[in-house]
Amino acid sequence: MNQRSYLPGILAVLLLVAGGRAGETPHIFWASDSVLPGETVVLQGADFGTNTVVEFRPGTAAPNGAWTRAEILQRSADNLKAVLPADWPMGVFACRTVDLGNPVPSAVWRLNAPEGWWVQGDAGETASPGGWLRVCGRNLNFGGLSTARLVDESNREMSLEATNADGYALGFTLPLNLKPGAWRVEVHNGLPGTAPWRGGITVRPPPAWPTNVFSVVESLGRDAAREMRKTLVKYREVKDATAGIQAALGRAKENGGGIVFFPAGRYGITNGIRVPPRTILRGEGEGLVVLWWGRGRFNQDGGSNLGYERAPDAAGVPSSLVSGRDFTLENLSLYVPPDYQTVIDGQENVRVRQVRVRIDHYWTLHTQRHEGWVARLGNNCAVTDCDLQAKGGGISPGRHNYIARNRVTAGKTPCPLGGARQVIVEDNRFISTHPTAYQNIAGRGKNLYYARNTHEALNVHQADYSFTFDAGTAAYLGRIATVSGTNLTLAADPVFAPWAKENNSYWREAAVCVLDGRGAGQYREVTANHGRAWTIGRPFAVAPDQTSLVTIVPFNGRVLVVGNRFEDANWVNAGYGTSIEVVYAGNRLYRCAQLLNYGLETEGHVQPSWYVQYLDNELLEGQTGLDVTGSVRHRETYAGPVTRCVIGRRNTFAEDNSGGISVGGRTRDVLMEGSVLRHSENVIRAEGTAVGLVFRNNQFKAGPPRHEGKPGPDLIIVPATGAGGR
Repeated sequence: MNQRSYLPGILAVLLLVAGGRAGETPHIFWASDSVLPGETVVLQGADFGTNTVVEFRPGTAAPNGAWTRAEILQRSADNLKAVLPADWPMGVFACRTVDLGNPVPSAVWRLNAPEGWWVQGDAGETASPGGWLRVCGRNLNFGGLSTARLVDESNREMSLEATNADGYALGFTLPLNLKPGAWRVEVHNGLPGTAPWRGGITVRPPPAWPTNVFSVVESLGRDAAREMRKTLVKYREVKDATAGIQAALGRAKENGGGIVFFPAGRYGITNGIRVPPRTILRGEGEGLVVLWWGRGRFNQDGGSNLGYERAPDAAGVPSSLVSGRDFTLENLSLYVPPDYQTVIDGQENVRVRQVRVRIDHYWTLHTQRHEGWVARLGNNCAVTDCDLQAKGGGISPGRHNYIARNRVTAGKTPCPLGGARQVIVEDNRFISTHPTAYQNIAGRGKNLYYARNTHEALNVHQADYSFTFDAGTAAYLGRIATVSGTNLTLAADPVFAPWAKENNSYWREAAVCVLDGRGAGQYREVTANHGRAWTIGRPFAVAPDQTSLVTIVPFNGRVLVVGNRFEDANWVNAGYGTSIEVVYAGNRLYRCAQLLNYGLETEGHVQPSWYVQYLDNELLEGQTGLDVTGSVRHRETYAGPVTRCVIGRRNTFAEDNSGGISVGGRTRDVLMEGSVLRHSENVIRAEGTAVGLVFRNNQFKAGPPRHEGKPGPDLIIVPATGAGGR
C-alpha cells in the first residue's frame, strides 16, 4: 500500500488555529531542566491559550505557599517559554500552568528533581554483595551533595556514598555483607525542596564457579611450561597447541567449569574455542600469552617483500574464535587471521578483561573498509581494560553491558550502540584507522550512558569519523482512528520495511509519536502490535484527535553523552533520524564539523528529534557550529516540524573556533541561552522555516552581538544586557 494514499489532509493540520481551547485545563508534557535561576524554562504541552500563565514556586515552600507568575517570552498553543526568577536560590522549583478562565491548574511539574532512567549492577541486571551499583538519569547530583540509600523489604535502611557523580550517573560500592534480595534505591540530588527518586535492584551473591585449574600444558611433561616460554622469542615458529587446549577445555567441561590456565608462551590454534559454562580462560599475563590463529608471520628482512606474501589459511577461519556463555577471558592476547568474522562471541554473562587483540598484518594491505567484530555481546556482559584492534567493528554491545577503560583501534566503528539498552560506555579511547569510520546509534537504542571517552582519527582532516544517531525506518505515518487508554487503532494499515516485518522486535521497541495537531510532542512506547491494533505502555496525557498526526518509529533516545573528547569528527550528532530525550553535556570538540541536531523525513518516513539538550559543551579549533535543523524532503508526504524542543545552554565557542549557532529547517521551539562566543566571526542565525525560537543572554566576546534573522513573534532576541527586540 502506498503510504501517500492515507495522508490526505495532512497539510491542513498546519493551518489550524494556533490558540488553545478557551477555558480548558492546560497540560504539561515536558519541561527543560536542569535550569538555573534567571534561565528560561521551555514547556511543551496542550491547551495553552492566550490567557494561560506560568507560575513557579520554590520547592522548599509550603504546599499552600504563594506562586510567582513568570514572564513569558513566547507562547503558542502547545509551547511556552518562561523565565525563572533570577534572585531565587538554586533548588528544585515547582512549575504549573493556569488558564485564567479556569480555576483548575495543570499538574505540578518539578524542575531539577532527580530522575533515574535505569539502575545497573556489576552483574548487569543485578548487583552482588561487594560489587557496584550505578544509577543513570538526569538531575542526580548538584554540587556533590547527593545522597542515596538502600531500603529492603523490611524497611531497613543502608546509606550509600557515591564514588563518582556527574549529575547524570552515580556510582556506589556495595558492602560485602549486603543481604541478598530486592532493594529499593533512593537518590536525593542535594537540592533543597525535593523528594528522592526511587528505583530498585536485586542483589544476588555471585554464582559459585569451580576453582579447579586445568593447565593446557599439563600433559606435556614437567618442563613443558619452561619450554613454552621459549616460544615468546620473536620470529620463532608458532607451534600448533590445539590438542592441549581442547583437552583442558574438555576437563573443565566434565568438571562443570573451572580455570583453563595458559602459562607464558605462544599457542597456535586451528579451530574455534567453545568455552564451557562457568569457566575462566586465564593467561599468565596479557603480554606473556598469545593465542595465535592463522598462518601469519613476521617479516624477517625489512628490505624484502616477504612481509607482503600471504599464505592462505588452508583450513579456513572459524566463524567465531572464542564463544560461549557464562565465561571469563582474562590476562592474555589473541592474534587473529585477517579473514576473521567474530573473535569473541559472548552470548550472555561474559567478562573480558585485560585482553589484547591483534590482527595478522596482511589485513592492512586491503583498501576497502572491512567487516567483522572483535566482540559481540549479549546480556549482562562486560569488557574492561582491554587493548583491541579491529579491522571492522570493535565491541558490539547487547543489554546491561559495561564497557570501560579500553583502547579500541577500529577500521569501521569502535563501539556502535544501535539496538543496545541499559549500557554504560565510559573512559575508553576510540581510534579511527579508516577515513569512513564512525560511531553510531543506529535505528534504536535506549538508556545509554556514554561518558569521558576520547575519539581520535588517524586521518585527521580527511576523516569522516562521526558520533551519530542513524536513520532507521518507520511503520506508520497518519491518523489514529480510535484511542482508548493504552489501545490504539490506526486509521490505515502500517507499512513495514522488508527487513522489519510486523512481528519484528523493532516494533515492541518502538514509539508512537504525535508529530502535529492535538497532543503534539507526546510519545508512548509500544508494547504490542497486530495489524492496525497497537498497544502502548501508558495512556496519553492528552488523547490525540482528528487533528493529530502520528508516526510510529523504533525508539532511539534517553541517551546521555557526557564529558567526552571528540577530535577530527564530521558530525557529533544527536539525531540523524529519531532521537528523543538526549543530553549532550560537558563535551569538548576539536576540529569537528558540527555539533548537530537533525530530525529527518524521507519518503513515507518521519523520524522526529525531540527534547535534545546541549549543555556546557566547548567547541574548539576550526569552524565547528552548533546546528539545529529538520529536513523534510517530500513535502507531499509531510510538511510539518520534525525537530522540536531543542535546548542549548552555556555552550562556549573558543577563540580559535569561528563556527556559530544556526537554527533552521522544519524545526520549532528552540532555546539558545547563555552561550559564550569568543571569535570575531561567530554568528547566531535563524533561517528557513524554523519557528518558535528564543536567543537569550548569549555573550559575544569579540565585537558587537551578531544575530541573523528577523525578530518577531517566532524569533525573540534578548541580548546579554537584558535588552532586546521582540
